[in-house]
Amino acid sequence: MSASTKPRSGFTLIELLVVIAIIAVLIGLLLPAVQQVREAASRTKCTNNLKQIGLAIHNYEGTYQALPPAVVNNPGMADWGGLSEFQKNPAVAPSAGSDFARHGFLSIITPFIEQASVTAQAAGGYDYRRDWSNPANQPAAVVRIRVYECPSTPGTHFLSAAPSGWSSAPATADYWPITRANNNTSVWTTGLGIPYPGDDAVRSVLTHNQQTKMTAIQDGLSNTLMLGESGARNDGWAFGTLYSSALSGIRGAWASETNNIVCAGTRGPATPGSAPAGKVTNSGHVASAIAINGWNQGELYSFHKQLCNVAMGDGSVRPLKDNISMLALQKLAARSDGQPNEP
Repeated sequence: MSASTKPRSGFTLIELLVVIAIIAVLIGLLLPAVQQVREAASRTKCTNNLKQIGLAIHNYEGTYQALPPAVVNNPGMADWGGLSEFQKNPAVAPSAGSDFARHGFLSIITPFIEQASVTAQAAGGYDYRRDWSNPANQPAAVVRIRVYECPSTPGTHFLSAAPSGWSSAPATADYWPITRANNNTSVWTTGLGIPYPGDDAVRSVLTHNQQTKMTAIQDGLSNTLMLGESGARNDGWAFGTLYSSALSGIRGAWASETNNIVCAGTRGPATPGSAPAGKVTNSGHVASAIAINGWNQGELYSFHKQLCNVAMGDGSVRPLKDNISMLALQKLAARSDGQPNEP
């Protein structure tokens, strides 16, 4: 066989470029599908996390015949009932009040969520008579608890820097207690066109500085919000865009008493990546209000596309679409408003 008729053993440059182009197109077609599958898995994990936290809350209620406080930020006013089991060191006075120091409910329910290994990091056990930030409790507060974290939330799940007096940065969480609906009378009566039910009635399943009896949830546990997402709180996010990579303070730390969600609504109009003007505080703000996924500082906010996961008082978990109306959100958040929920 002559050299001119010898079979080729490779691709020409043009053929190689065509193959590369075809592969690039296929990757471009497959990537969105892969991302969708990954996000679906993250949503499933997020849903399961909220179910586990809701179960822990009901286990707490089974022990103490009351639901846990959402936060204890004023120990002198706290109504803890029969929680003497948590008084690890009665000789140590809390920072304020006569019973317990400053804690968030994620700290309070750790004994009910199989996190004994975390609380054991504190010498002698986690001490509820000291603040969560007390040096005795800091070794526990810097440990990540994965069930408190949404896998779709960006970041390291630690505060951006260790606060003064800490050797390490506290670990953060993405799920918080929903403590109330909007508590401005004109928002209800003028903005939404329904009666304002009063301070106690607009509270949600969990509230601040006191336990809650299930009988207080007159609209029904399955009809009232208890927990929700408000992720990446050490950073500031608005409408899917970061506007501050490290806000001041300790917001976001899972053990802290500074974290809760109020369904007041975010004042609009707003620009993605810019801090909003604040919460809805009067009837004039209602028309342009953003009910959820507008702002992660105190409102329902998730990194799932067009929805935010919430847990109801009975422990069931559902997604709220980000086009939910302010009227529907207020009815869900208030525990005794007497209004039928939106379909």
